[in-house]
Amino acid sequence: MKGLFVKFLKYFLIFLIFSVNHTVFAKSLEKKEFIIGVQNFKYYLPYSQYSKRKYIGFNKELLLMFAQKKSYKFIFVAYPLKRLYRVFLSNKVDLKYPDNPYWNAKLKENTKIFYSDSVVEYIDGVMVKKGNENINIRGMRHLGVVAGFTPYPYLKYEKNGQLKISEEFDYKTMITKVLLERYEGIYSNIAVTKHYLNDVMHKNNELVFNANLPYVRSDRYLSSIKYPEIIEEFNNFLEVEKTRIDELKKKYKILNYLPSK
Repeated sequence: MKGLFVKFLKYFLIFLIFSVNHTVFAKSLEKKEFIIGVQNFKYYLPYSQYSKRKYIGFNKELLLMFAQKKSYKFIFVAYPLKRLYRVFLSNKVDLKYPDNPYWNAKLKENTKIFYSDSVVEYIDGVMVKKGNENINIRGMRHLGVVAGFTPYPYLKYEKNGQLKISEEFDYKTMITKVLLERYEGIYSNIAVTKHYLNDVMHKNNELVFNANLPYVRSDRYLSSIKYPEIIEEFNNFLEVEKTRIDELKKKYKILNYLPSK
């Protein structure tokens, strides 16, 4: 009799666990409104721009394309970068874009985070004045960088005294100083600098990406702690809607800036 009771209790607990998990999963699928944590960068086009409480750019248009397909409502809430990580890790936003497993890895090491497939590839590297495409690290004396942007591949050169790194608070000043040859180059996201150079300053291609100098090549992802099923749906969206997404990338001039071999 005791053995029968233990067996009954075992199956009851299994049923209870299954029921709870099924209910939680079902409720997450019923949820239609999600808060997306984004960066409040004043200028980061073509990816994003947050100005006068408005968030625009490729990031938003892509995510709204996905939301429309799934009949979701996405609410974009912009935060300073450090605060964005805090609110994400404390589950105050449902999804975060962009993200990357290597960004602030130490801060995230004890949290299970679900990442989508790659949305876009990006390159952070050095733009130089046209004609200096072949300059190498030995020819670099002074490097500009936008405030808050860390030029990781160049920190060792600054540490050993080979290179001086100076911060600027806006792209216009930074680009102008390269054109005036006060800097040999500027370290930044290549797509963002090209957009500002060509579309805002109208100095088409007066700066070029120097692939002979150290650069970072990686990817941007959508991430979530609470909703792995949304990440799965987004992965499917990336695959099924690849043609539309490629057209969107062309619209925003998000291109491969590595020179062809």
